[in-house]
Order: sequence, then structure tokens, then C-alpha cells
Amino acid sequence: MKLIQASFQNFRNIPLAHLRFEGLAHFLLGPNGQGKTNCLEGIHLLTALRSFRTHEMKALIRHGEKQARLLFELEHERLGEVEVELRLTASTKELFVNRDKVKTFNPFVGTFPCVVLCSEDLMLLRGSPVVRRRFLDLTLSAMDADYLIALRSYTKALQERNALLRTGATVAELSAFETLLARYGAQIIVKRRAGVEALNTKLMQAYGLISVGADEVPGLLYKPDGAEPDEAGLLELFEKSRERDRILKATQRGPHRDDLSFALKEKMARLFASEGQQRSLVSALRYAQMRYFYEQSGVLPLVLADDVLGQLDPQRRVGFWEAFAGENQILATGTSLPEGQWQVWEARMGAFEAQPRLATCS
Repeated sequence: MKLIQASFQNFRNIPLAHLRFEGLAHFLLGPNGQGKTNCLEGIHLLTALRSFRTHEMKALIRHGEKQARLLFELEHERLGEVEVELRLTASTKELFVNRDKVKTFNPFVGTFPCVVLCSEDLMLLRGSPVVRRRFLDLTLSAMDADYLIALRSYTKALQERNALLRTGATVAELSAFETLLARYGAQIIVKRRAGVEALNTKLMQAYGLISVGADEVPGLLYKPDGAEPDEAGLLELFEKSRERDRILKATQRGPHRDDLSFALKEKMARLFASEGQQRSLVSALRYAQMRYFYEQSGVLPLVLADDVLGQLDPQRRVGFWEAFAGENQILATGTSLPEGQWQVWEARMGAFEAQPRLATCS
């Protein structure tokens, strides 16, 4: 998949901008706070209509405006040349594909995959389990409609059970939602296990490319919350936890407590890996996500690299491009040009000015 044109109106700090892309390597250059990340954020909405930075729709709309509008033209492996338009208000999203309004978003999710790399990716390794579960859920949901349905059904049942725990409920009332949690939770665990296994294989390959010559074996481990991946095992878990849940007024056990763990040379990477090793690991995870999207969909994802190139040492930067360069279109940002040949855009106060020629920095 390749992005041909992107237009923004009242999105974040961008009043009006139009960018036309030629080739595979594009760089948004400028000081911090000029709108470079906002541009990548808008493009990333193509994947699942969700921002990688915030849950607040209102934050996506330029201050003082009521609506933001984004328009994209793409070359797509299955759809050919396609136009995607997204209109946002503080509380609504409207989506149009080739000027036809899309009534149901589920089939759209994952059709236009993008992978974003940013400095905050280190939180995938250092942060709380919530961050890692969100990454895994977004990755699997983008490619598997059944997973998305199971996840939403589980979440809804979890909210209902928690509401009952807060207000007081009979065993029969709790049991009804525990049955739903067990049913959908079992589906989630099976799919998470398979997904992490697939991602781990690709992560190991990518880490070898990024950390050239390093004798370091990485690993991505799935850590379910202590239950067998079947309905009976989960149902027993919820029943045993019922009295404790009543006291704490929330469901303490289940797939909503699952986690991922990074390993390096059979040690916990969060505790024992160096800064460079940790950055290489999370970059390798994004590579794994990119390859997973491609294998599942047959569509080459766009790679959106937000100010990450300067955070790797020279050897690992070479390895980074060894992994990510190729057929994928890359849009990167930074305050100075990296090595290589790029179509360059200068960003200033939400405006983007194209340079007349490809720029090369050595």
C-alpha cells in the first residue's frame, strides 16, 4: 500500500495542509511542536480509526473549530486507487470510501494498515500491563474480526459484572455474566497465544537485523492470568474469585489481567537490558507487527517513524533500515535529516513546505 496524497483541515494544529508523496521515503523536518507528529497521527487513523496518542476525540480537532476533515488517496493491493475521507467532531466519526459513506466500521478496520514507531514505544517494555495489552489487542483486532467481536463482548460482560459487584448482586446474577466472560475469554486467550507466537518469530528475526553482530536472543512471552484457555477453567476461576471480588468491588482475575514479557538472553529485558537493547527490542516488535499485518492481509503497511532515528546508535540505525527498508513506504519525522535520500517536507506551525528535490544527508 502506498499513500499518494494526504490532506488535513483543522486537525490538531494543522489549519489546512496538502501533501503529495512520491517514492517510498519521506521525511517531515522541523523543530518540536510544529505538527510533524500530528501529521503521522492523522495518517495512522487509517488503520483502526483510533489515535495512537489519545482516546479523546475532542483533542484531534483544532482549537475553536467544530470539525476536522482528513482526505487520503492511496494505491492499494486489493482495491487499486482508493480515496478515504474521515470527518471528526468531538463525539462522532464519519467515514467515506470512494465518496460512499461507510455505515459499519468493523469491516474497515485493518484494510489500510499502518505501523507507527515513536519514542513512547519504550513504555511497551517499561510500562504497565495495560500498555502491552492495548498493543496486542489493537494488533490482533486489526486483522481478526472474530477477535474484535470476542474482545468487545468480553469487555461489555466485564463492565456489567463489575457494576453488579459495586451495587451488590445475587450469585445467579453474577453467574450469568461469568458464563459470558468464560465463553469470550477462552476465545481471547487462544487467539492471543497464537498471535504472540507469530509475533515472537518475527521479533527474533528483526532483532537480529537491528542489532547487527550482537549475540543476543530475544523473546516475547504471553502471560495469561493463571487460567487454562477453556471455558471450564475460566468459569472456575471467576467462581473462586467471587468473594474476593465482592470485597474489592471489581473482577480481579481473567484475560483483562493478561500481560506480555520481553526477554533478552533468557533474562527480563525490563530489568537487565541496556537502553540501546531496549530500544532495539521495541523497534523489533514494531517490525514484527508490520510483518504480521502483511501476512494476514496481503497489504504492505505504511511505516510511520516519529522521531526515533536519532535514538539509536549508528550501528543500530543501519540495522533499523536493514529491517524496515524495502517495499514499504516510510514517513519519518525528526529535527535533523538522517542519512539517506528522502522527499523532505519542512514543518512550521502546522504548515508543510515541500523541498524542490530529494535531500540527502550523510
